[in-house]
Amino acid sequence: MSAVLDAVRHPGSARASALPSQLRSAGLAAGLAGIALVSVALVANLAVAADGGTGRADTLAWTFGLTTAGFVVLKSGIALTLVGILLRVRDRIDAAKSSLPALAGPTAVGPGSESEVATSFGRASRTIRALDPLPIHRMARLMWAPMVVMGPMLVAAGLVTSILQASADSAGDTAAYSAWTQGLQFLGEGLVLAGISFLLGVILGELRRGGGEVQEALGVTVWTLKMPLSAKLFVVLMATGVMVSIAQFALYVVAASVSDPTTWFAVLGPLREVGLGLLLSGIVLALFTIGTVLGFQFDRMRTLVRGEER
Repeated sequence: MSAVLDAVRHPGSARASALPSQLRSAGLAAGLAGIALVSVALVANLAVAADGGTGRADTLAWTFGLTTAGFVVLKSGIALTLVGILLRVRDRIDAAKSSLPALAGPTAVGPGSESEVATSFGRASRTIRALDPLPIHRMARLMWAPMVVMGPMLVAAGLVTSILQASADSAGDTAAYSAWTQGLQFLGEGLVLAGISFLLGVILGELRRGGGEVQEALGVTVWTLKMPLSAKLFVVLMATGVMVSIAQFALYVVAASVSDPTTWFAVLGPLREVGLGLLLSGIVLALFTIGTVLGFQFDRMRTLVRGEER
């Protein structure tokens, strides 16, 4: 993990250029490991079904924890792959900064006055120099790693409580362990999805920064797409999803102390899924926004290579 963080902070190093392929392999391995864990839980549940339900409660307790852990391992593989993509994006930015001036030649138009302009991708700022990162981009750079690390730790703790639940002697202990398992694991899963969301935010920030730096290196007016509506909704959905995930954990802690938490479980089950759904919806919007930004930057690059200034 320290190598990954070092590469993200210092992308120009040889160490960073060697990491993307390693991260891709690690992400693929994590994805396969996650599928394997889920498959083990599936086989165990099928065995219980074949025996007519003997030991059903005990098995379902630990397989629930194992299944969630498998999904989080798989999502951690997605996070590793996204870090590799981030480093590749930086490689492409550096390549564009060094090669595009030669392609554009002497026909590039120099900087003009600062203003806003409407484009087919939304409104854009026209400035002399590349713009600074937005606060959300700086936050994303600080938060993605803690989220990706803390999420699996909470899920692992929930896996332990699911094993304790499987061996509990009384109905009260079983219910309490079940509440802790669900609260811990779904908070952990929410944090992992938040980490993925922040990684997508970092990628958006790099595209914004890199696009401006490439234009500044050319000595032309820097066009920067203003934050699209999809990006604003992405931030809202991500923040709401994290808050719901934290709230469901707090309520599960309360449910663990209730003698009969059946009603609590009936409400908290859908609530935790709503939190995950909000985070996943935000991720979809973030990917949509990345497509919008790439389209805008490609259009701007094509204009510059042609020596035009719209």
